[in-house]
Amino acid sequence: MRVEIKKIGISNVIFSAFPVAVFVVMLVTALVELFNPDGAISLDYIMSLVMRAIQGTLLTLVSVVFFLLAYNILCAVGIRGVRVELEDK
Repeated sequence: MRVEIKKIGISNVIFSAFPVAVFVVMLVTALVELFNPDGAISLDYIMSLVMRAIQGTLLTLVSVVFFLLAYNILCAVGIRGVRVELEDK
């Protein structure tokens, strides 16, 4: 069975587990920098890593919203959406 995705709800993406997953990935990426031999670990350094993770999450979410808006507009104009082929088991 072929399914075509015509419209993706932006609020469904924003209020799902997606932002939490992005934040966890950004936080893990920032915490890897704790193992940098040149860095001095202090409270300010840790807070800057957390703020960097928050900024990365917000930047990712804003870019995802823009891409979803563009996708929805292109699908409304008449360009085909993403097609997925599903198998019954």
